[in-house]
Amino acid sequence: MARSTIIIAENSCIIRKGLRSILQNLENSEIIQLIDNKDEVCKLVNKNKPDILIVNPNMLPTDCPDLKRKFVNGNKLSLVLLSDKKNLKDKLKADGYINYLDGQNTILDLMQKILSKKNQNSIPDKNSEIISSREKNILKHITLGLTNKEIADQLFISIHTVVTHRKNITQKLGIKSVSGLTVYAILHNIISMDEVK
Repeated sequence: MARSTIIIAENSCIIRKGLRSILQNLENSEIIQLIDNKDEVCKLVNKNKPDILIVNPNMLPTDCPDLKRKFVNGNKLSLVLLSDKKNLKDKLKADGYINYLDGQNTILDLMQKILSKKNQNSIPDKNSEIISSREKNILKHITLGLTNKEIADQLFISIHTVVTHRKNITQKLGIKSVSGLTVYAILHNIISMDEVK
């Protein structure tokens, strides 16, 4: 699973750094930028393309239509508001809301829910037809426990070609272990449970 990236945009240094400290306890996530200048929000979000933007609503730029379109269309960017005004969440179509008075566990629970939802939503898009039919065939042979040479012999291709396909499969799926590839193959009906030894 790829690491989710987070940008925090807040003018208060204490809140910004305190939130970063709390969020370092999240698994599979990384704070890539702390922003304290409203004028930098649009530019840095477009440049870094984070998965999540945690932002004080006062720091949302009014002159950045591209950023607003990402919020409205529910694209890849998830918006989490950092404020003491709860009614802003619905008004700005935010994915979450952190109150300044929230404790560490409340913040981590909210962020974990958002990350889980993003990961669930990305799995079908990411994996549905991401590997070719030839790669599916190679994957089937890998999960059946065949070596690169055995796969090459059975499919009448070179070992180099098998290795290349294998690299492409692991890169596209983000799965490196044979057991992980086996689970993927079962979940996507490339092999059945009965075929696995």
